[in-house]
Amino acid sequence: MASQEPQIKLIELTDEELATRKIGPHNLQKCLEALHRDGIVVLKNAINPSHLDKLNERMVDEAKTLYARTETHRNFGKGTGNIQQEPVCSPDYVFEDIIANPFATSVIESMIGPHPTMRFYSANTAFKATERQPVHIDIDFDMPRMPFAYCVNVNLVETSPENGATEVWLGSHTDTDQSVLDQTTEHKQIKADLLEERRRISPGIQPGLPKGSLMIRDFRLWHAGMPNRTDDPRVMLVSIQFASWYRSELKFVLPRSLEGKVDWGRVVPAVQWVDDDYDYLQGAHDHDFSLLP
Repeated sequence: MASQEPQIKLIELTDEELATRKIGPHNLQKCLEALHRDGIVVLKNAINPSHLDKLNERMVDEAKTLYARTETHRNFGKGTGNIQQEPVCSPDYVFEDIIANPFATSVIESMIGPHPTMRFYSANTAFKATERQPVHIDIDFDMPRMPFAYCVNVNLVETSPENGATEVWLGSHTDTDQSVLDQTTEHKQIKADLLEERRRISPGIQPGLPKGSLMIRDFRLWHAGMPNRTDDPRVMLVSIQFASWYRSELKFVLPRSLEGKVDWGRVVPAVQWVDDDYDYLQGAHDHDFSLLP
């Protein structure tokens, strides 16, 4: 009998948790079990949908402008239709439940220790395409053999395989280090033999997620961007929180008008403050995530 397809763990926050902005012990335990086992977990209703709608309206327009520029970075080549895009950093578009979600921070610090440091805030946008990304990880250095960083992904719309939901490989974070990478490839791709071995155990899946979901992913988890087959660009925000002991100088950009005005909760923001007229759309795609000596 064929083995059952792996399923991502979706957890719905209770009314009390949403009112107090604190995750309770039962849901926290479920999150931690999923992160240890699968390397990924989803909080179904952690984001205010109206915040997503406001961001989506502006970011889709900006994405179209970026897509038309030849200098815009294409993730894994033009065929994937996937571009790197910076989130709107104007004060009216920076929402605490996205940039400093208290539920995400509570879960993450239960995995890697108190007061994790947020060092990255960006987005990628999938336009209509036919090509997929190779299965990869976003890091290619001598990483710690333990959880040390978590990505927080927020899609601005409901996602499905049709509009390019990310493919994730549950459980692949276990024992993953730079030895899993195919050094003959340009990108941080997983070796073909390891991929086939993993496929027999737990193949990649494309979980559809409702709008308002927040996905917490171990930085070491194998994944791949998939083609968006619709005419509507699909924007996904990503922030990354690192353990407080993790040695890095990486920072993300925010305007000075927001300094002292964001409730970061228990996450420590590593921010490069810039003037409000800073052109955030110029972006950047070369980021050094490596652990410093």
